[in-house]
Amino acid sequence: MKNNQILAIWGSPSSGKTVTSIKIAKALSVKKKNVIIVHTDIYAPAIMTVLPAIDTEEKSLGKLLAEPELTQEKILKNLITLKHNEYISFLGYGNGENKYTYAEYTKEKVIDLIILLRHLSDYIILDCSSIITEDLLTVITLEMADRVLRLSTCDLKGVSYMRSYLPLLADSKFNLDKHIRVLVNTNDSPLKSEITESLSGINLYIPYTKELTDQFINCELLDELGAKASIPYQEAIHKILKGVFDE
Repeated sequence: MKNNQILAIWGSPSSGKTVTSIKIAKALSVKKKNVIIVHTDIYAPAIMTVLPAIDTEEKSLGKLLAEPELTQEKILKNLITLKHNEYISFLGYGNGENKYTYAEYTKEKVIDLIILLRHLSDYIILDCSSIITEDLLTVITLEMADRVLRLSTCDLKGVSYMRSYLPLLADSKFNLDKHIRVLVNTNDSPLKSEITESLSGINLYIPYTKELTDQFINCELLDELGAKASIPYQEAIHKILKGVFDE
């Protein structure tokens, strides 16, 4: 079993967790690696913003966690697969679901889910919620993931978020040393150096590219980035692949 198989992507609101998850999965799929993306956020389910044209009515992470017992077969039944890219699958909450749609699940159920996922794909990427005080799935994910990509926006709001939430992960079981600290949308920010210092150093910078914003707005994140201005962004994604997965 790989030691770097499960990556959690967590960070401040609007730091691009979902976008980064998809772009990393896309880059892995080019290398013919199977990837399952798990969108954990119940407060703003990501599936409808990523795959608006796909009917996901019968496939739901919430439905899966409500099962009395989890099996690989049940997970596979709830995975959303793509016709044009057989290497990427999605698991997330359905359109219109909220935290009251299903009964509360247990820590043991989340542990079972993550263990079973390990056996179903080359890599698992968990797109976490920023609201860790209300999301057990995100908390257990941050505890069990092999590596954590910690994203912060390049502004004072991102610094404020980290100062408020990082103390909640101070327990050694969260192993903050496994976090890769990433600053996003760093283009021409006059506060870049100050924010880097405030966040106790940054391992990687992800620059802004308008093409990515356009893809997000048009629900085209699974498309390739072709603009010359997007090359620095693509280079940052490949640094993550090398640093996290050795790919």
